[in-house]
Amino acid sequence: MSTEYADLTDTVTAHLRVRGLAAPEAGLTVRTLTGGVSNDVVAVTGDGVDAVVKRALSRLRVRQEWEADVGRLTTEGRALRLAATIAPDSVPPVLDLSDGFLVIGRAPDHWHTWKADLMAGVIDVHVAARLGEFLAKLQRGTAGRVDRLRDEFGSRTAFEQLRVDPFHRQIRGRYPELAPQIDRTMAVMAETTECLVHGDYSPKNVLVGDSAAELWVIDWEVAHLGDPTFDPAWIAGHLLLKSIRRPDYGDRYRAAAATFLDAWNCADPESVAQLIRQTGCLVLARVDGRSPVDYLDEPGKVAARSLGRRLLGDPPHSLPDAWRLLV
Repeated sequence: MSTEYADLTDTVTAHLRVRGLAAPEAGLTVRTLTGGVSNDVVAVTGDGVDAVVKRALSRLRVRQEWEADVGRLTTEGRALRLAATIAPDSVPPVLDLSDGFLVIGRAPDHWHTWKADLMAGVIDVHVAARLGEFLAKLQRGTAGRVDRLRDEFGSRTAFEQLRVDPFHRQIRGRYPELAPQIDRTMAVMAETTECLVHGDYSPKNVLVGDSAAELWVIDWEVAHLGDPTFDPAWIAGHLLLKSIRRPDYGDRYRAAAATFLDAWNCADPESVAQLIRQTGCLVLARVDGRSPVDYLDEPGKVAARSLGRRLLGDPPHSLPDAWRLLV
């Protein structure tokens, strides 16, 4: 056991006992969870305890230097509590939020990420529909409360540090010929405070069980009041990237995206244009941004760059039409 891991285990155990979430003499098992670059995340099980504990990192675990405000953990806890008032079955319960730690309920052992399914070619359109319905409900449920939510979710510091800087601004430097479209995308984001935005609404942050009814949306640390097209672009963009990796499943990924977008249900032309631009930015950023995906080979990266350029420079009429650009 590394010294760092032992220190984290002792710190988490002590925190749970101080907060009354674990008995003083309770035997606890602390297990590190993988997949995150921005937090220490552990599963804690034992006598009367079955939880996930998160602690935000000030410097992310990536090759390039990337720092972020640890206050985003408080934002995540607040966002989870807010989402639970709208769709309690779609998020993990918050058990405690204090002293730099967020403690939430742990998903059953048989649950896994939707990303794992998608990477394996298991593409359930019912999950896509559920995600679209939840997002629509979240956006409707917070749109009328923006003024009351401004104190808790008005800050965009973490969103700028973890999304706009490493994604939009990074690719703007890489693709100066697309600067007008990227600038327009960022300007709309800066001007819009329409509803609560998750900020990382991607398949890796969706836990699913044996059916679409068993689903949690996790990792709300960059939640903010903002642009309602940002979250759906994350789902559609990742389905496009996976279509590049697995073209044999392209039609199924497209069907999932179309089902998701139908459930989200936005037909406003300006919003559709912003959604397509956002998706183009995401596709390019996941190749040439600060946090690229790890599953595209060199031909796949070339295809993603071509797709991203087309989405920004010569956009299709609708986002599902983007799949035609992959042929």
